[in-house]
Order: sequence, then C-alpha cells, then structure tokens
Amino acid sequence: MNAKLKFVSHRLLGLLLVAFFALGAWACGKSLGAEGEEAEQKKTVRVTRIGRMDIEHVLRYVADLKPYSEVKIFSPVPDRILHFPWDDGDEIRRGQRVALIRKEGLDKGLEQIVAQMESLDVQIKNAESELERSRGLLAAGVITKQVFDQIQTSYLSAIAQRKALEAGKGQMAVTASNAVITAPIAGVVANKMLEKGDMAVPGLPLCRILSIDKLKVMLDLVELDVPKVHLGQKVYIKLDAYPGKNFEGELTRIMPYMNAATRTNTVEVVLENPKNEKGQRLLKPGMYGLAELVVDRRENVLSAPEPALLLDNQLLVQQNADRVLRKAFVVGEGGKVEKRVVRIGSRKGSMIEVLDGLVEKESIVVRGQHGLKDGEVVEIVGEVPASHYGGGKGS
Repeated sequence: MNAKLKFVSHRLLGLLLVAFFALGAWACGKSLGAEGEEAEQKKTVRVTRIGRMDIEHVLRYVADLKPYSEVKIFSPVPDRILHFPWDDGDEIRRGQRVALIRKEGLDKGLEQIVAQMESLDVQIKNAESELERSRGLLAAGVITKQVFDQIQTSYLSAIAQRKALEAGKGQMAVTASNAVITAPIAGVVANKMLEKGDMAVPGLPLCRILSIDKLKVMLDLVELDVPKVHLGQKVYIKLDAYPGKNFEGELTRIMPYMNAATRTNTVEVVLENPKNEKGQRLLKPGMYGLAELVVDRRENVLSAPEPALLLDNQLLVQQNADRVLRKAFVVGEGGKVEKRVVRIGSRKGSMIEVLDGLVEKESIVVRGQHGLKDGEVVEIVGEVPASHYGGGKGS
C-alpha cells in the first residue's frame, strides 16, 4: 500500500512539472511574440518636402461699403410740399430740382415789407426837407439846438428803419428762393421721408442723396499695422456678393490721430463702382466683405505648410511679436524623427514663411505628427505635394 501511494505521488509530481514547464514556454513565446509585433508596428506618417515660393504679407480687415458722399435734403421753408416727384433709387443730377415748397406766406410777407419801405420813403423825404429847413431856422436863431437835434434824430431813425426792412426783405427773398430745392450733388435718392402734400419741417429731412459712382471703405487699423500703410497704396476688396472676384481700391486718407477708445487709426479707401452689361452699378453701399492690403512681398522664400507647424505651450512663452515659434518633426535616414523649433514669418493661404529651423528639401511630417517624440522611428506611407497646400516653385 505504501509503495502504491509513493508511485502515485511521484506520478503527480511529474505531471505538475511537465505542466509548469509547458506554461512557462507558452508565456515566454507569447512575450516574444508581443515584442516582435510591437517592433513591427511603427507609427505611420505622411510628409511633404520643404520648398520655396513667393510670399506676401497681407493685412486683412472687414470691409463695409459706404457711399462716396451723401447729403440730407431739408426744406428751410415750413410749408406744404407742392412737388416732390422722386422715388428711392432714382438717379438725380447736380442742380436738378428735388422739390417745390409752397411760399405764399413768404410772398405776402415780402409784399408787406415793400409797403412798409414805401411808407418810410415818404417819411424820410419829408423828414429830410424838415431837416434842411431846420438848419436855416437854427442859423437864424429861430429854434434852439435841442429842437434841431430832435428833428435830425427823427430823420436818422427813419433811415435806420428802412435799412432794417431792406435786410429783412433780402433774407425773406433768400428763404423764398429756397422753396425751390435743388440737388447739391449727383447721385441716387434714398430714404424718402415725405410726399407731395405733406408739411415740410426744417428739422425733418425730405430724403438723402447718395453719390455711388465711387464708394469708400473706412478701415480701423490696429496700432501695430499703422506704419505699414501709405497713401496711394492698392487695396483689394473681396465681397460676399462676388466670391472669387477682387475689386481694386486706393488708400486715399490716413487720419492724423488715433481713436483713443479703440486704439485704432482710421484710413479711407476709395474704389470705382463699375456697371454691368445692363448699366447697373455692381457695388452697393452696405455690401460686406474683406479688405486686403499687401504691405510686403518677398520672392523665393523658404516655406512650409501650416499643418506641419504645431503650437507648443513651451514655445509660446518664448515668443513675441517679432519672434513667432512653432514646432515641427523632420524625418531623416531610417525613418528617425527629429523635433525642430521653427521661427515663422508671413503666410500665404496655408503656406507659412520659414525664417529659421528648417532646410530646403527636408521631409517634414504633415499627417500623423501628433504624439510623436524626438528620436522615434516612423514609417512614411505617402508624400503630400506642397502644391496641395498652395506651395509654389521648388517645393
């Protein structure tokens, strides 16, 4: 019995040892397989080659089209409108009659002034004769100097009254002439407020006249951009209404002061308003778009696509207005990645000027770069041409 138990125990021990070694071999094989699989699974990336292109430094500001000039038309005569034939959008010439205001009250007032002046003329003539007679009487000692002075004062007072009436007559005549209201500029009628038969009130405009053969855009430049612009500079206007089309304007005024509230400097851009084949103006006040000012142009500069240049928190604290930094990954021999600090400049679309940190024809990672580490080995699965990002020659 003891021998039988000993035999069973030795057999169990042998089975346990066999199972232990088998398990160890399986675990070892699995570990080696995982290491091999990990070694085979390199991160895949796509690259592009650093090239050269012509690049421009462009300032971009919101553009809101305004009429080149506009005036509000008022009636100085507070009376009924007799004639006002215009509608909004009608074209009007300079000097053309806008409206006619009734002026019977002014005419009657003028008649009354004329009658008063005629009455005064008679009084003045009589006073003048009396004054001449008084001089003789004064010389003869018939009247006193005090009586003579009273006669002379009465004569001078009548003269002064006539001059006042004459001035009032002239002012009233000017007002009456303003009952015929003419256009001070050529343009189109807008915002018509009153109609024929309404009462014209001096404080309420009849309408506006907008000059739209030219238009203007007022741009508020930030302080940093002010030294970059100059009079006569070309400005390109892109409008939502005409995608893909540029309208050329010219910078005509730079205000000699800053806006203290916004810390901006206002500049004026003027552009022609062309007509279409139907004779209608293409541009309208109130259209909205983008103004672009090319302030610098450099040819054949090193450039890289924007997706390859990554923001980095450590670099952000090192940069300033004149030193903008990004990080990038360059793939070298054997697929080894090298992290670079890149100093960048102007941009053109999705391409950015490289001032320092990269060399022409180097392969830079444009896809799959997130999470990469310096020195990591990657697999290049494709090369994206720089033209895909708007790159030019030499890319």
